Amino acid sequence: MEDYDKKMAEEEAKAAKEEGVPDEEGWVKVTRKGRKPGLPRTEAANLRMLEKEKQKRARKELLNFYAWQHRETKREHIAQLRKKFEEDKQRIALMRAQRKFRPY
Repeated sequence: MEDYDKKMAEEEAKAAKEEGVPDEEGWVKVTRKGRKPGLPRTEAANLRMLEKEKQKRARKELLNFYAWQHRETKREHIAQLRKKFEEDKQRIALMRAQRKFRPY
């Protein structure tokens, strides 16, 4: 059995080395696997594929189709920025009020 395993391993190594290399007449041996191997049928690969499809669908979905929707989202975004700005101003004022002279 060991001899057979060694022989098979040698043949596989030889086949892998010669794969895609033309022989002395210029012919290339065609094998089952191509340039791109097939997708692995694992659960993780399936999840990745589903996630990509979901992203494609989300990208195709029309957001702000109408002009009024575009204006509305702009207004909401600006209101959100103003709210954050006011919160930051209050936080900075609080930090300044808490500041004390510490020589050491």
